[in-house]
Amino acid sequence: MIRTGKDTDKETLMRMWKLCFSDTERFIRFYFDKVYANDETLVYTENDVPVASLQMIPYRIKTGDSYFWGGYISGAMTHPDYRKRGYMERLLIASFDVMQEKGYTYTFLIPQEDYLVDYYRKFGYENAFPEYFASYRYSKESELSKNVNIYTDHSIVDFQALYAVYSRFLMEKTNVVMKTEIQFLNILWDFFNEKGVLFFNNEGFAFSSKYDNSIDLPDFFYRNEEIKTEFLQTISAYYGKETISYNDPSVLIPEYKGMIKSLDESVVAKTDIYMGRMLE
Repeated sequence: MIRTGKDTDKETLMRMWKLCFSDTERFIRFYFDKVYANDETLVYTENDVPVASLQMIPYRIKTGDSYFWGGYISGAMTHPDYRKRGYMERLLIASFDVMQEKGYTYTFLIPQEDYLVDYYRKFGYENAFPEYFASYRYSKESELSKNVNIYTDHSIVDFQALYAVYSRFLMEKTNVVMKTEIQFLNILWDFFNEKGVLFFNNEGFAFSSKYDNSIDLPDFFYRNEEIKTEFLQTISAYYGKETISYNDPSVLIPEYKGMIKSLDESVVAKTDIYMGRMLE
């Protein structure tokens, strides 16, 4: 049986999440306290106990001068003891009907494993949200700029100023997944919880995360090439000699961060939408 979530489901879903994903207890508790909503959740039950579930989180999507609602599929999971019974397939198909009833034009997601790309493609999803990765290597000219603020903790951030700059850069993009203040606040909490470092001023913004010997910038905005160089040199000086990987539209061959599906036959799914960092 498929139904929407209930308050009494949360503990069961949190235990299932821990079985299915590699997230920490702290993140799981945060997600179900701050992000989870019963009316955005579908569960497949046996004897009224959830054995599979997914969330459909609403995001505003801007394409050109138009705005649409998109349902972000999050936390799609099946308890290990109940897999290979088609429960997730039924949940996904049911979610399309629910999202259409809510007036959503798109549904989108981020496959957590490569093999899931083919799985979701069976339901009409296609590759979307391109990222064009370029590299910046440490140079002797790299030094910390007095004009760039560096934050390692959300408690010291001027949130309103930060969100104003972040949302302004998003709005300037032709096709983009927008973030509300609450969604951005949740992303920020997750980012700092994962030991990310934020570089920011009124002319530039960069989320940075260290992986092995590489620094990734999942969101990197700048007003002009001079600001871009100033930020890259500051980030390079902060971390040392690691290579910085960042999104640069001048690179010709993209990698795709996620997948998208149109829920409206009159609207063709846009695939060249900027997504940026999400609560994944």
